[in-house]
Amino acid sequence: LYEKAIEKAKNNDNVKAILGDLEPIDNLAILEGDAKYSNNGNCVDLTIRVKGNKGKGKMDISAIKNGSEWEYKKINIRTKLSKETIEIIKTSL
Repeated sequence: LYEKAIEKAKNNDNVKAILGDLEPIDNLAILEGDAKYSNNGNCVDLTIRVKGNKGKGKMDISAIKNGSEWEYKKINIRTKLSKETIEIIKTSL
């Protein structure tokens, strides 16, 4: 779930400008993250830390499972230093 989201974020020009090249998500970031599941595990809201060569932030992901695939409803990155929210994906739920 988070691997595809990070790939989408890596291709975002605003993410590149503010955070630089994002590093792969490590296991500690996943353990430190926050995940909330609903609808029998078919909906998830996830927050994990992300780090680039220019800065760091938190990635918020909302997704719904459609069969065996996750459909992203929201992917945002919040930065503490610049206090910005970068919208990667935003669809109406």
